[in-house]
Amino acid sequence: MNEKRANGSRKKGRPSDGEREERKTAILDAATELFIRNGYGQTTVDQLATAAQVTKRTIYSYFGDKAVVFTAVIERFRRDSVASSPSSGESLEDVCGKIVYVLHSDQAVGLHRLMIAEAAHFPALSAAFYASGPRGYMESIAASLPLSVPPTEAPLLSEIVFSLLLGEKHRQRLLGLAPAPDRETASKHAAEALRALGLSTA
Repeated sequence: MNEKRANGSRKKGRPSDGEREERKTAILDAATELFIRNGYGQTTVDQLATAAQVTKRTIYSYFGDKAVVFTAVIERFRRDSVASSPSSGESLEDVCGKIVYVLHSDQAVGLHRLMIAEAAHFPALSAAFYASGPRGYMESIAASLPLSVPPTEAPLLSEIVFSLLLGEKHRQRLLGLAPAPDRETASKHAAEALRALGLSTA
């Protein structure tokens, strides 16, 4: 919901809860795009306000300063990533294919770059990002490993699998040297990683 009506007049009165949520979403959508494209340091609150079609006052009222907006962007991605993460009961191949598809996506790669660049300034956020991101994915992998894998070996093996699911292809994505994979390509990448470890059932 924009702060201005189509005819340019500002809507009067206190916004409803639904309108506030729409404005917050618009601000976070704009911030995600600007942060990924320009970087945190080069993005201003004025630019955020223009892109989200709200006033600077609204941004300060809803979030506070730019650092809080950045935190909210990363937190939203973490929540969405966890919500869309593989569920228990899926095959190891399915779990790994989804991980590749999500983490090699344009938005995930853009926010990964951003989080690395700002990690020193947001250490608590970095820790939370890792806990619900990489660590969460490795736990999903561990839960999907064959029953023949001893429980004591599952954590290390899941870490190795996760590393292969990113690997050089993810490094190429981070450097802008390769496009995001479609689901078929992501599944093939995952299958190759599992085959290399002797974990593929194909």
